[in-house]
Amino acid sequence: MAMLRLAAAEQTPLLFDPEKGVDAPALTRADVRAAAPALRKSKPLVVMVHGYKFDPFDPNCANPHDFLYHFDPDRVVSDRWQRPSSWPAGLGFREHDPWGADGLCVGFAWSSRPNQRMGAFCRAYQEAEVAGLALLRTLETLAEAYPVRDIDIFVHSLGARVALTALRVAARQGQTDILERIGRVILLGPAELASVARDTLEAMDKAAPNRKPEIYSVVARENDFFDVLVERFAPKIKGVTPICVGSHGMGEDFDGWLDLQLDSPALIEWLAVRGVNIGGGPPRRVCHWGVYNRPGALDFYADILRNRRQWSIASMRAAGVPTEQEQRWARLPMSRLFHRRSKDSSGDANVMVS
Repeated sequence: MAMLRLAAAEQTPLLFDPEKGVDAPALTRADVRAAAPALRKSKPLVVMVHGYKFDPFDPNCANPHDFLYHFDPDRVVSDRWQRPSSWPAGLGFREHDPWGADGLCVGFAWSSRPNQRMGAFCRAYQEAEVAGLALLRTLETLAEAYPVRDIDIFVHSLGARVALTALRVAARQGQTDILERIGRVILLGPAELASVARDTLEAMDKAAPNRKPEIYSVVARENDFFDVLVERFAPKIKGVTPICVGSHGMGEDFDGWLDLQLDSPALIEWLAVRGVNIGGGPPRRVCHWGVYNRPGALDFYADILRNRRQWSIASMRAAGVPTEQEQRWARLPMSRLFHRRSKDSSGDANVMVS
């Protein structure tokens, strides 16, 4: 299959081998070329990055290669509210494609479940930054192996911090060549602070003003509880109010960023007119995985990666894609009880906070 399986050991991407573990060989350009020797220019090269509570090296933890980066047909057709779902199959890749005719799928795994009771998420949040350096090395190797094609990134939850770290470090190191090679970045339920995302976007604007990645931030009100956990348990940044990306989005401050609320009736209707059906019945009040397990969601992301002209950020904005987000806790009864209004330091627009 045109599938490359990796596992990050500190800052180094290794070829995933369950028997060798951290002693597996590091990723090379030759490994990338061998994984898809007939990769077509029109087909995507996608790096997938999971979120919290996975570990490719610990047999007692969920292994993302078995849990998400698989082609098990019984798991592909899973209930919407079950976490297991095949990301590669959902994005249009085939298990029996040894040459890469449908593209190359890279499963990037990192240790995101610290072996500790207290402060586990805080530690995983910090480890995500280290994994971001391993992801950057992965992107560099992919760019060397395929020097004239885009590289896309597809992530969920805390994987957003991994991806944004890689982009931010590349920007601050002046690696314009790498930034210009990143095509589309799809962040699902991003578990990252808006201030960190803004720093990343501003750094990329300076480093690569001519061509930057297109970033699609897909959020959901049913993910509000998990957004609050990020705000409460991520390490504090002095002088910065912790607001998760999924809470308010980034607005239209950056041309290369698009906010999409997947469980918004307005967006669902807009997509349906264009042949994309996001189904699954009424949304759950609390769900962290609906951003990829909701029926039709992975098909939509596959379209973004494979029908690039139709689903560019510029094209979607020109077609009036709804980017407004409902208020936090909108999926809970009597949601107004969970909100209060406060003014920012300048006394300008009101901001909803929990």
